[in-house]
Amino acid sequence: MTLRRRFAVAALSLTAAASALVAPAVTEQAPADAAYNYYGALALSTSTGAVGRALDYPSYSAASAAARQYCPASDCKVVAQFVNGCGAIATSPSYWGYGTAPRLYTAQSTALYYAGGGSIYYWACTSNHG
Repeated sequence: MTLRRRFAVAALSLTAAASALVAPAVTEQAPADAAYNYYGALALSTSTGAVGRALDYPSYSAASAAARQYCPASDCKVVAQFVNGCGAIATSPSYWGYGTAPRLYTAQSTALYYAGGGSIYYWACTSNHG
């Protein structure tokens, strides 16, 4: 092998080694909602006031099923579902109100609006709420 070829082979080897160090590793991309979306749900029995909550589940259906399961009354119904946010339940002498939003204040305000005033009865937020 000539001296010129040896230099060419050495230069190509160094270039390949250097680019392997600099180039980012190729990884498989996770599904869009796998790492960032946390789902929550609140279930309520309007006859007893019992509440079940489920936070940081991988889907709406999983969160809703868990909220119903954790609610100790037999007539519990899911009243709020949320993703990366909060859910709130408000009560007044005449009505129940429910609200969901990325931020707690907005979820509570919405629940109070639909209850026609009153007070916040229960609230919960996923770990990564706004």
